[in-house]
Amino acid sequence: RSYPHLAAHPSAPMSSVLASPVLARVVARVPCSSRPRSPARGVTQLTRALPPHQNIAYAPEYGDRTFDEETRTAFASGKEFVADVEQARVLWDDGWDVLDVRVGCEIEHFGRFPNPPPGTIGGVFETIVVSGPHKVKEIEVIGSTGYRFDPTANAKAFQNKTKNAEFMTQVTQRFPDKAAKIIVVCSDGRQRAVAALEQLDAAGYQHLVLLQGGYTLYNRHWSSKLNRRIPNGQFKTDWNAPGDIQGLGQANPEVANGDGIVYGSWKDATDWKSAL
Repeated sequence: RSYPHLAAHPSAPMSSVLASPVLARVVARVPCSSRPRSPARGVTQLTRALPPHQNIAYAPEYGDRTFDEETRTAFASGKEFVADVEQARVLWDDGWDVLDVRVGCEIEHFGRFPNPPPGTIGGVFETIVVSGPHKVKEIEVIGSTGYRFDPTANAKAFQNKTKNAEFMTQVTQRFPDKAAKIIVVCSDGRQRAVAALEQLDAAGYQHLVLLQGGYTLYNRHWSSKLNRRIPNGQFKTDWNAPGDIQGLGQANPEVANGDGIVYGSWKDATDWKSAL
């Protein structure tokens, strides 16, 4: 198995990497009648699109029983190998561990992958969540001497990036079982995670998943206790949105019904490929 289509297009939008395997489905309401009707001649009777316990569309997200089961099945079978933040949250509960390949100073500056201590109460159902500390292992695929101001770039940058020659040795020490279920994570899932995943695949690891959007998108969605975060970002008025209160956006954009949240880019601008 190889992943050239992921490595070849680092600037491609996430939707071009892999769409979520679960789509929202809608069942039309059928008028009730005092007695059952037979379908009209020449009309094919449609089968129900949703399981019996669902009668409206459902959001494809963690916590929905149908979504969770379809996600577990798809990734356990190897049919899917790129997980979005909702699917990755399901896999976390299903025994998948995380290999974070970001550099150490990057983790210290931007934050560790959410990994609550044992006994943490949180998650969608406010129960004791599946937790570490063994769930997340940090092994950098590229090293750096620090994240400091670079006068040539007039911004902070990772200094002296070098490939970790001992990466696979360290991986096999931390993951001795080639049947381990591993989610590979970098800052955005476009450069380092793809390179690391290919190395693990070549070494014979059987169950590998790439986290779409990497730590950046995952951390936007899930807190340190693995609770779903309240959306954050900047509000921006959409003057074409339906409704008649868009004018409020000029004075108080947070209350306008047509406002949407605008996030900063999830893409890591650092060129890591030059060190791979």
